[in-house]
Amino acid sequence: MTENGRKAVHLLALLVPIVSELTSKFLVLAALSIITIVYVLQEVLRLKGHRMPFITSFTLKMSRQEERTGFIVRPAFFAIGIILTLVLYPTAIAYASVCIGAIGDSIAAIVGGRFGRRRIVRRKTVEGFAAGLAAAALLASLFVAPLIALLGAVAAMIMELIDVPDDNLTMPIVAGALMTLATLAYPA
Repeated sequence: MTENGRKAVHLLALLVPIVSELTSKFLVLAALSIITIVYVLQEVLRLKGHRMPFITSFTLKMSRQEERTGFIVRPAFFAIGIILTLVLYPTAIAYASVCIGAIGDSIAAIVGGRFGRRRIVRRKTVEGFAAGLAAAALLASLFVAPLIALLGAVAAMIMELIDVPDDNLTMPIVAGALMTLATLAYPA
């Protein structure tokens, strides 16, 4: 349940472009910032032996056993990656980048876990990488040109493979950077 729950939370990031368009990017940024601050506060309190109703339980349920002894940083990295992407890049690239991070990581894990046979690094597989790349490029192409989407997806999926410092943070930021550079070098 933990891994499926984590992927479901990742997929919730697909709501970022939708909610941003229905309300405003500023409102989404404000909400994500508040959620991140509350999350960090909750983690500090948890490590001091205090619990925040619902948030601490949910965090522990979604975390891996080995993460629980220290500050569980991945959710904060996930939110910060989305926030920075929305702030740093033009709207279409930001939306494409958020979607690449949300869908690429999730699909890679699901497909790799079920059908992966050929390992690349650690638990990462060729099948998961290819499926994540294809899904990310397809979804991103709703916002940017297909070739630009493919470049962003390739960059993000490489970040997913190396996971340094954390793919939740690096996937959307690196995808956005490469797509921005590509659009500057080859404007439509």
